[in-house]
Amino acid sequence: MYIPYFIVVMLSPAAMLLVGLLWKISPPPYQSTGLAYNTELTRKDPDAWMAAHHHCARLWVRIGVISGGASAFLMVLFQANYASIWLWLIIGQMVLFCVSVFMIDLLLKNTFTEEDSGKKK
Repeated sequence: MYIPYFIVVMLSPAAMLLVGLLWKISPPPYQSTGLAYNTELTRKDPDAWMAAHHHCARLWVRIGVISGGASAFLMVLFQANYASIWLWLIIGQMVLFCVSVFMIDLLLKNTFTEEDSGKKK
């Protein structure tokens, strides 16, 4: 029963790493409706769109590697009690994901102004 829990715990870091690498190689086109960092500010300006995907890709690659490694280490370390730790690991990963989104949003708001239709400050 340990293997399915391990796989579930590793899904989020693997997804963040995969999307980060994908956006690093080829960011989505401006105003794409698919998998993209799509906010009101990024929809107004192509520069904000590209900056968001550039910074998000870098951050998600780092978070994916670090949280994946830490989660794998903790799952192996607490293998005897995996049923009680796997949910806490997933909650921690989701907190990191939410914090990364807020960090990118804050970066964009500090770099681009909404009143000037997306012009840099």
